[in-house]
Amino acid sequence: MKMTMIRSVKGRVRYYTFELIPNLFGEWMVVRTYGSIKKLKPTGVIREIYDSAEVAAESIQSLINAKLKKGYTNRCAPING
Repeated sequence: MKMTMIRSVKGRVRYYTFELIPNLFGEWMVVRTYGSIKKLKPTGVIREIYDSAEVAAESIQSLINAKLKKGYTNRCAPING
């Protein structure tokens, strides 16, 4: 699953992307990438590993709720991939 959220503050457009990826050890990795739309490279990448997809999905949902409170909006519907 991959989801991108954006927000614009004072003419600067920021993005925040969440990805849920299974690894080779049966665990699930949440990858958060964020930065400015104008920059080629992301400002930061955060990787977190969870034992189950359910726990990882709960983590993503709480992060999404926090970003919505900060003014981010969904750029598009979640993409399974």
